[in-house]
Amino acid sequence: MTPGVKKFNIITLFFILLIVALIFSIPFSSCSKEGKKENENHCPVIAATAVPQPVKDSFALRYPALTVTTWFQKDSIGYCAYFIQPVNQKKLAEFTKTGSFIMEEIDLDHDGNFEDSTGHSDPKLSGVCECEIPEGK
Repeated sequence: MTPGVKKFNIITLFFILLIVALIFSIPFSSCSKEGKKENENHCPVIAATAVPQPVKDSFALRYPALTVTTWFQKDSIGYCAYFIQPVNQKKLAEFTKTGSFIMEEIDLDHDGNFEDSTGHSDPKLSGVCECEIPEGK
């Protein structure tokens, strides 16, 4: 075999391996959304009928004339209400089991990443589920 053919085979083999590596890495990189893993601990969606009346009343007092799109049960902490204010501003409001308001999160960039009412998107508590809006809502 001539040196030119051997060099061609090594370069060809390198590019083939590079392409194979890229093909296999695509499915793994699509499992995360801007650094978030798909297997995060998301709070379960619940029916409005499963939300205690004091929580619903607290939402109605704080946000009159607005309707909850989706309710979430946030572990033993309480409940989250996902709703949209006029001008398509998506928000999450968190309440205790007794209806006390905890905090509000706003989707400022319309990207599904919410910041709390202080302007921070602090790391969530370990072991506590996150109220996360399903895509397309």
